[in-house]
Amino acid sequence: GTLVDLPHQNVDTGMGLERVSAVLKGETSSYKSDVLNTLIKTAEKIFSVKLGASEATDISLRIIADHARAVSFMLADGILPSNEGRGYVLRRLLRRAVFHGKLLGATHAFFSEMAQQTITCMQKAYPELAENKAHILNVVQAEEARFLETLATGEAYLEEALSELVQGDTLSGATTFVLHDTYGFPIDLTEEIARRKGILVDRAGFEQAMEEQRARAREASATAEDAWSNVDIWTEVSEKTDPSAFVGYDRLASSATVVGIVKEGSEVECLQAGESGEVLLDTTPFYAEKGGQVGDTGLLAKDGMVFQVKDTLSKAGDLVSHVGSVEKGTISVGEVVEARVDSERRALIARNHTATHLLDAALTRVLGDHVKQAGSLVTDTHLRFDFTHYEQLTKEELAHVEDLVNDAIIAALPVTTEVMSIDMARKSGAVQLFGEKYGEEVRIVTAGALDNWFSKEFCGGTHVTNTSQLGFFKIVNESSVGSAARRIEAVTSKGALTYVNDLLQGLFEASSLLKVPPRDIVQAAQGMKEREAKFKARLKDAISHAGSSVVDEIMGAALDCGAYRTFVAKLEGKDAKELRALWDRLKEKSERPVACFLIASTPQGKTALLAAATKEAVEAGFNAGKLIKEVTGALGGRGGGKPDFAQGGLDDPSLRDAAIKRVKEELS
Repeated sequence: GTLVDLPHQNVDTGMGLERVSAVLKGETSSYKSDVLNTLIKTAEKIFSVKLGASEATDISLRIIADHARAVSFMLADGILPSNEGRGYVLRRLLRRAVFHGKLLGATHAFFSEMAQQTITCMQKAYPELAENKAHILNVVQAEEARFLETLATGEAYLEEALSELVQGDTLSGATTFVLHDTYGFPIDLTEEIARRKGILVDRAGFEQAMEEQRARAREASATAEDAWSNVDIWTEVSEKTDPSAFVGYDRLASSATVVGIVKEGSEVECLQAGESGEVLLDTTPFYAEKGGQVGDTGLLAKDGMVFQVKDTLSKAGDLVSHVGSVEKGTISVGEVVEARVDSERRALIARNHTATHLLDAALTRVLGDHVKQAGSLVTDTHLRFDFTHYEQLTKEELAHVEDLVNDAIIAALPVTTEVMSIDMARKSGAVQLFGEKYGEEVRIVTAGALDNWFSKEFCGGTHVTNTSQLGFFKIVNESSVGSAARRIEAVTSKGALTYVNDLLQGLFEASSLLKVPPRDIVQAAQGMKEREAKFKARLKDAISHAGSSVVDEIMGAALDCGAYRTFVAKLEGKDAKELRALWDRLKEKSERPVACFLIASTPQGKTALLAAATKEAVEAGFNAGKLIKEVTGALGGRGGGKPDFAQGGLDDPSLRDAAIKRVKEELS
């Protein structure tokens, strides 16, 4: 019946929907709310554990449930795993959950099952989860698989480091930092694995290494900040200068007044011939770099003065900076100039920009609605388009996408622009870029009839007026840019002609060299490949016979190490692959347990090392990894491995005799 002030007052009471729900149900934890409780029960079933078994188990179950929900919603919102910004938060959440699954004994991928349960529980209230179900599950599977590979690599490195320690020893902070920094291996997992072997972890050394890395990052950040310190000048300029009026949609030349000039981070009144700087105009037809589209180039001119615009950039929000240099005369604040955009370059950029819209629409039709733009670059020579997708596109899919875009070009679809309220734009079905900030009114670019369009997107860039102006569209490359993101690079119009002509030129040159018509090149290449395979087989056979005498020579000079024999040999002109083949033959021909240390000068002028042993030789005390490290550590090389197999290298072949001597001393 009384209301008491909180001891620490704040506008946020922490009384969110989930906590209120828990209170109304008489529970003392948000994890007892319907959704999280269901997710925890799913995790209990996956790992065959129960909440309440131990504090560590409870923590892992709660983290997995909470992160499954967070990751599912972030993916539904269009965020993708990456190494920066929101994408990094997403990646860390997903990996932390997978790590805790590992602590609970996970031996296989499980997180997509948690994401599936999240969608099932919450899709009624949040239909976007169901709409993006395939995308969410595919990204989770790809990212989890990628992290499990990282963990496997890190585990191999950790096992090697632990194999050199005994119970009661301490794993160095430097090693744990390498695991964390290079392999993405969590320190908690390192401690857990080490603890099971009775080995301690130098946590203080790890924290020191982490702090040294943070210090380096702060130093680099400070350096970068110094390099961009002139950014403050644009804040000052924006406070006293009206936004630049852009008129470049309708015309490529206009009269304009110079309202500011910036040179080397400071405002100046004029620039003379030979000087470089950035010019601000009250009105401009120049498009400033934005939304993936590069800035325009061109001229500012007046009565014997020419300012060459080499780039156009957005500054302090609404200011347009014309970056360049004065070729002749003097440009001054307050004077009126003629601003002229390079029309041919702008036309090429516009074609490539419209092509990105057609490509986006085609990808959605071929791959599915999970495709979302994840970045783009539009220049006068080519376009680059990043999008969400979980696997490499097949040749058939790429061909289908390319055909759809070219069909839209051949159909000569009108390209129109409209400005409307953001609510109307969303209702119209226009595609918007996730994370982009839009005002109350937006510009919509449509390719096709308004009631039967091929593509419709929010966009402030410049475009053609008809798709036929693109000429034709050609994909030149498709690649991965992340665990669930792909990149397509393509060309149109003149760029496409140049690309195809270059390919044809190469085809004709190959035709001339092979002395066959262009249509027969594939058949001729197949014939050459078959002949090459036969020559390689003959060469391998010749090397094999020649190698028999080398094997006999090595076996004849073996060291007797009691329970096993060790072959120590210095060789000429053999690489690591050939040394492995030699070891295989030595094992085959030996009746007793054996080990080896082989060192050879390579065809590249360096030195290859190989140490290996049979299981019995390792049990008798031979350690290949330790032997390689002893040699490379003493002679300035690098290498390592496991007790039964290790490799390394020295930069100086003249050290081979010293290496042989060192090995014989170690084995004696």
